[in-house]
Amino acid sequence: MEQKRLAQLHSRAEAKLGRIPGVMGVGFGLKEVGGLTTEERAFRVYVREKKPLGDVPADEVLPREFEGIPVDVLVVREFEPVHCEDMAQHHPLLGGISITNFDVSADDRYGSGTLGFFATLNGVEGPKNVVLVSNRHVLMANGAAVGNAIYQPKYIKQDGAVVLDLGPDSRRAIADIHDAGIEGSHSFAYPGETAQDYYVDASTALLKISVSSWCNSNCGVSYKNEIRQLDIGGSSRIEDVARVAQANLDAEGDYAVFKVGRKTGKTVGKVVDIAAVLSTAQRVIEIDPTAPDCDGRNQFVAEGDSGSALINAQNRLVGLVFGRGKGSEAHKGFASHIHPVMDRLKITPVSMANPPVKPAGQAGSARAGASTGEQDASMQLRQRAQGNPGSAPLYAAFERHREEAVGLVNYHRPVTVAWHKGKGPAWLAHIAENARSPEHRIPFEIDGVSRRDLVTRLADALEAWGSERLRGAVAGQRDALLAMIDGFDDLHELVRRLEGDPAPG
Repeated sequence: MEQKRLAQLHSRAEAKLGRIPGVMGVGFGLKEVGGLTTEERAFRVYVREKKPLGDVPADEVLPREFEGIPVDVLVVREFEPVHCEDMAQHHPLLGGISITNFDVSADDRYGSGTLGFFATLNGVEGPKNVVLVSNRHVLMANGAAVGNAIYQPKYIKQDGAVVLDLGPDSRRAIADIHDAGIEGSHSFAYPGETAQDYYVDASTALLKISVSSWCNSNCGVSYKNEIRQLDIGGSSRIEDVARVAQANLDAEGDYAVFKVGRKTGKTVGKVVDIAAVLSTAQRVIEIDPTAPDCDGRNQFVAEGDSGSALINAQNRLVGLVFGRGKGSEAHKGFASHIHPVMDRLKITPVSMANPPVKPAGQAGSARAGASTGEQDASMQLRQRAQGNPGSAPLYAAFERHREEAVGLVNYHRPVTVAWHKGKGPAWLAHIAENARSPEHRIPFEIDGVSRRDLVTRLADALEAWGSERLRGAVAGQRDALLAMIDGFDDLHELVRRLEGDPAPG
């Protein structure tokens, strides 16, 4: 049966059956027998409580079927929000990783949920229009407010327990809360259908993208359209957005869905109701697991997975996971339909159909020059520097620690001050221009600040505030850099010199 006719039939069922006392709402999905779903499609009628047939007045007894489709009577759904700690940290950012709304170095009331997906703000020009999307109960936990920072914390195992790593990686803000969103009812109408109340638990945070005008590169937080471990048909990317509708469940076979949460990783399930009814009377997607999770448990979500993107077998985003069932139904997962989420937050998910705006969606190191010739010159210089014994150690050290160093420069005040007092932006502009165009020479002094002044200031700051690994790298490479810093005004010439004499200086 086509979607339009099914939607009309569903509306008639709701209108008629909803008038019976005790009925909270009518879903459409798979019939349950003994708490287990079958393959039979049914109108799932939700009541506050199920009573013995003898206790129900004759005019309140629900029919066995409605217009040829079986009627299944169920108790309205209760759910538990899911949120807790995670261990992983990722650069660039991607879906399925942990996030928290508290600076863990300043407050011990932290808790983590899952970064679901990225989206662009409707009507706002890029590249600084990209938000991460998760549940409101994740981003707004513990009294958070719009403008508060969102972090991607790092956890480690210590003495058999998972504990927070209090190093600078965990204190690096990746976004600021942009839209507090909603944790409740949102009225939404699909084209050609009547408006319904959907349950939406969603919020956004604006990524700290910092695009430099002199080199058109992103020196801030980078991200990509990918969900960790998703791997559906060999792809972890979101292809587009889709709706889970009545027609999907009227077709033969299960409607498979996947999610990647920071607690249980990738899990597989099937949609058993496209309009399951909560005790607060809104519609949600209900999912049963079809395979054990990473711990061998029969559950689709666990504490910590809140905010996960719900993806179908075609790599399309269909929902936002917000909770799980209670008690004997703890194996079930619940998700908000994606279109009401998009409508409330005024966003368009980043996908292959709505790709990231360059350069915000890629790491700064991936950027090249403006013209083909400049790009070739810059790329050749990089390749030669990587393969040259004299410069390779410095280049490798920079690549390994670039993300942390850039994060400290952008967001940690003592390092930011050292960078600007050393005229860092101006030096970087000259270096980038020389890499693209060898005829542009790098000065030995800018506004009275020498190259040695910049290197010394920045190295001191990074050694004071960086992680143990970064401090070790700075200490190990400082003398080599200072030895060569005043001996050239052209990077191309320096590399040629090093190719003939590997010893720096």
